Parts: sequence; structure tokens; C-alpha cells
Amino acid sequence: MTSGTNAGRIVLLDGTPGGDESHAPILTILRDTLAAGGAEVQAFALRDMKLAHCIGCFGCWIETPGICVQADAAREIAAAIVHSEMLVLFTPVTFGGYSPELKVMVDRFVQLTLPYFISYHREMHHPPRYVPMPRLVAVGVQRQTSHEEASIFKTLAGRNALNFHAPSHAAEVVSLGDDADAIRDRIQALLSRSDPCPMRDVVTALLPLPQAPIMPVAHGAARRALLIVGSPKVKRPSTSGVLGGYLLERLKQNGWETQSSTLRAGLRREEEQAKLLTAVDTANLLILAFPLYIDSLPFLMTKALQVITKHRLENPNRLPQSVVAISNNGFIEAHQNNVALAICHQFAKQSQIAWAGALAMGAGEALSSGQPLRPPLARYAIKALSITADALSKGHSVPHEAATLIGKSPFPTVLWRWLFARVGTSTFQRQASANGLSRKQMVDRPYAQSARISTTG
Repeated sequence: MTSGTNAGRIVLLDGTPGGDESHAPILTILRDTLAAGGAEVQAFALRDMKLAHCIGCFGCWIETPGICVQADAAREIAAAIVHSEMLVLFTPVTFGGYSPELKVMVDRFVQLTLPYFISYHREMHHPPRYVPMPRLVAVGVQRQTSHEEASIFKTLAGRNALNFHAPSHAAEVVSLGDDADAIRDRIQALLSRSDPCPMRDVVTALLPLPQAPIMPVAHGAARRALLIVGSPKVKRPSTSGVLGGYLLERLKQNGWETQSSTLRAGLRREEEQAKLLTAVDTANLLILAFPLYIDSLPFLMTKALQVITKHRLENPNRLPQSVVAISNNGFIEAHQNNVALAICHQFAKQSQIAWAGALAMGAGEALSSGQPLRPPLARYAIKALSITADALSKGHSVPHEAATLIGKSPFPTVLWRWLFARVGTSTFQRQASANGLSRKQMVDRPYAQSARISTTG
């Protein structure tokens, strides 16, 4: 089934937060519309489920192929998705992206892909573990209408559909104040619609230009920079930490006071949020460094930005601040980071922080993998970060030169694409072999023959 709800099984992931009933009427309309065609709707209220965040261990590729090593409700959800004809994402629009409640599950979708690299729509992607994958439909809810946010949301849903090889997709954004009948009509139209796939030109257009100059610091006052590392790989150095740390060290050499904070699972607790906010409150410059997880920010960074925004808007004596974002992804194309960076820009706007620009890098693991940046592979990243540090120290935003440099391939593109795919594939095969897995086992489809999951919700 590629459109409509005439038959089949539908999985609905409800990403609304706990304690907020404002989205309930729209969710009811969505569920009634989905069921009207006779489809079986299996709904998961994610806020009520025990879900760990993805830790980027690749265990679902090299240890237990197709099954996340974290034994929680994500396994049940993944099995249900595999046996569905349509996957529906329902969420408050959060800076143009998904809510933390939804993002924590979306990040776990990596178990539905294979650890190989293919060219798909002239970009590098992972092949699907299961064929066919379900159609993807996303419904976002805004408190106040924002066409800019809505565009980011629809692009994100399209990029998710592309990466998971969905046969088709469609996304819609409605507002809490919209008329109920109008919402019902839009959802009905959505379910039978197929949106175009957002390719490079669409994604590139999302990259926000920086403001210039950045927020000034009072004459004679200390300049303080806080690096927030959003990589969930906390047991060893991460590429995000290396990139952000290099920029931080250059700022320190230019006279800045610096501090670094790595986000951890405890961020869900108020005491850990308070520690982060204490560091944020004393910084003139925030540096967000993170890997791309399923076309967007990892769960922990999504949660952190939500916490920071709420805190700033409730604090009338907040310090004027600027923010820079650094994103790296596991494919060679730097533009695949742009949806995530557009989300960071929306965070800056909504939290009233000056946007100082962004750096997008492809092939992060190949160029660093948590090791110090070294030429020749990382020569463009080194130069881009150095130029950025000098500009920020002079009160300027990220220069266009730096943003262009960090996205350059270290070799001619055709050679780099072939080399990256070959080395990446052999690396995962070698790691799996060390765990006693054969190549045949690496492509296991553990949920393909699983028993039918009972309806939830």
C-alpha cells in the first residue's frame, strides 16, 4: 500500500509530551481518520514507554544484526513497523523537527538499515534491511503558525523517507488553533498524497545565513564560550567532541574563557538539566557540536535545546548570547547536515540567541573517529575551524570561506565516494567478524518472521 488507508496495518508513533493535553483533539482526528478506511491502527504513546536513547554503538549492525542491543520497548516498535504498510509520526513541531519524545525512538530506526553504503538518488545512503519499507506519513502540530518551521519539518520527513527507502511519503503541519473540520480535511488529503522527495537543492536552501556581527561583549568583560557536545558516544572520544574541542582551544588561545559539557542520559532529570543551565547562563557563546542522527539532531541535543529555550524565556535577566553549530554525518555529503542546522537556527530564534552560523562536515567518522584532527585527511576541517575561531574572536560570524572549506572532500569526489564506501563496509565487516558473525548473518532480518504484534493503545 502506497497511499490511502483502505486496508493493511498502520503504526502510529505518538510523540506528544506527558502532561500536555492540548494536542489530544488533533490526535483523535488523526486516529479516527486512519481507522475510517478499515485499517488496523497500532498506536504507541512514546511518553509512557521505557525507551533508552541510541548510543551510537552500531551493535545492531555488528553484534546482534537487526536488533538493538538495548532491550526495551524499541524492539516491539521496530517489529511492528516492519509488519506495517504505513508508519505515521505525530509530534509537536520542535524547532522545525520532532519532539524529544519522538526523536528518542526515531534514532533507534538505525536497526532497520544495513551497515553498507550505496548510491541512492545520487547521494550516499544505507540500504534497507527490510523490503518493502512502509509508507511514511508525518503530522506536525504548531502552537503558532510558522511557514519556515513547517518547511523544515516537511523536509525532515522527506529526508527520513529517503534514507529508509519508503515507497512514498507525505507530511503536513497544522496549528492548535485551526478549525477541527479543516484539520480533518487536511489529514484526509495527506493520507492519499505523495510529496516530492527533497533532494540536494531543497536541503541546501535550508542552510541559514549567519547574523553579523555576533552579540557584543561589554568592554573589558571576560569572553566565555561553552561547548555542548551532543554525541551519545560518551565512553570514548567522539568526532563531535574533537571538532568542538578544536574550536574551543583556538578560542582559548585568543583569550576566551572556555568550558565543555557533554550531554548524558541524566539530562532527563531536573538536577542534570540544572547543571547544564548553570553553565549556559555564564556563556557569551554557545557551541553546539553533534553528529547527524537520522537526518536531525540526536535525542540528547534535541532535549537540551528544548530545556535551554524554556529556561531563557523564563529568565528576564538572561545574558545576551550567540550560538554556533557544528554538525558531522556518516556520509560524504556535507549538505545532509542542513536540516539539523536549520533546526539549530530555529532554536536560536525562539530562544532569542544571536545566530553566528554553522559548519557542516561529511564523513566525520572517516576524518576523525574521535581521534585528533590531522592532515591531510582533516586539513580542510582544521583550516575551517581556525578561520572560524579567529572570526568569532573579532566579533564576526562564521565566514563563508570556513563553511565552504569544511564541506570539501579530501580527494576528488568520485575517488572519495568509492574509497569511503569500500573502507566503511570493510570496517563494519571486520568488527562483525570479531564478534563471530558471518557476512550472511550481518544481513539477518530478525523481525521478518516474527509473530504478529498485538494492538497497543
